[in-house]
Amino acid sequence: GNGGDGTANTGGGGGGSGCASGASSLSSGAGGSGVVIIRMLSSQYTGTVTGSPTVTTDGSYKVVKFTGNGTYTA
Repeated sequence: GNGGDGTANTGGGGGGSGCASGASSLSSGAGGSGVVIIRMLSSQYTGTVTGSPTVTTDGSYKVVKFTGNGTYTA
C-alpha cells in the first residue's frame, strides 16, 4: 500500500510504499516538517521576526520557536 506521511514538526521521513502484485501506482509519504529554536539572552533579543514564531521568556533568555516559514534578524 501507500506510505504514510512523517509527523509534523519532527523532521521525520515519510513511509515507503509496498508493491503488491498487480498494483499500478503506489506513493510514498511526505516527510514531516521541522522546527527551528533560537535561544538568546533577553538583552540581545532584537524582536525583529517575520512569520509566526512563538516567542517565550525562560529566565534571562528569549526562546524563538519556528514551526513554519520565518526569519529572525539580530
